[in-house]
Amino acid sequence: MHPPESNPEHGEEISFAKAKQSAIRSLARRPRTEAQVKRLLAGRHSPQVVQQVIGQLREHRYLDDAAFAQEWRRHREQHRPRGPRLIRQELLRLGVESEIIQGALEGYDAEGQAYRAGRGASLRLAGSDYRDFRQRLWSYLGRRGFDQAVIHEAVKQLWRDLPDSLNRGVDTHSDEK
Repeated sequence: MHPPESNPEHGEEISFAKAKQSAIRSLARRPRTEAQVKRLLAGRHSPQVVQQVIGQLREHRYLDDAAFAQEWRRHREQHRPRGPRLIRQELLRLGVESEIIQGALEGYDAEGQAYRAGRGASLRLAGSDYRDFRQRLWSYLGRRGFDQAVIHEAVKQLWRDLPDSLNRGVDTHSDEK
C-alpha cells in the first residue's frame, strides 16, 4: 500500500473552512471591523486564506465597516454619549478608515450629546458654586471628546437647567476657562 498523496489544494480548503468558521463564530458574539477579523485570523492562517475569507464575508455583508461605524455612533448616542473626536479615535483604533468615519459622523449633534453626557454630572454638582461646577463639568466633558465651544455652551445650559433657582442669577458669560 502506498500512502495517500497529499493534495495541497485540499489543505487550503480545510484552512479556508476553519478560518471562515472562526471568523463567523467571532462575528456571532458581536460585530467587528474588517481589521479586527484580519488580526484574529492572521496568526493562524495564510494571508491568501485571510483575504479569501474577508472577501466572502464582505460579499455576504457579514463585514461592513460603514455599517459598523454607524452602529458604533448610534450606540454612543443612545448609551454613552461621546464627542466626535473620541468616537473618531475609537473607530480608528478598531481599524475603520477615516473616510468611513467621516461619513458615519455626518450630522452628529455634538451639542445635544454634550448636554446628555453632562446631565448626570451636573446634577451631582448642583450644590457647587458656578466656578467649581464649570471647572469640573468642563473637565468631565473634555475627557469624553467634546471640543471647547461645545463644552462652553453645554456648561452654560446645564447650569441654567439646574433645579436650584439661585443658579439662574450667575453670569455665565464670564466663564472663560
